[in-house]
Amino acid sequence: MYIVVGSATAAERIKRMTERSVGYPAYVVKTPQPIRRGGCSYSVKADDRAIGSVKQILRGSGISYKGIYTEHIKNGERVYHAVS
Repeated sequence: MYIVVGSATAAERIKRMTERSVGYPAYVVKTPQPIRRGGCSYSVKADDRAIGSVKQILRGSGISYKGIYTEHIKNGERVYHAVS
């Protein structure tokens, strides 16, 4: 899953909270072009199994985010689906 945010600082905070809460590694990455919404954009890439926990973390944190997407491969292409 990708949690899209507007700044590297917000991405780092979400990354740390996600790793502490769910125990899976998370990574700060540049947002893939198909889900980028203009300008610079960073994402936290985390395991899809953490979606429920991540939504709860984000609600309680007050950190704004642009969206949550899952990534799948379809016909050899990466396809993104909005989760929230």
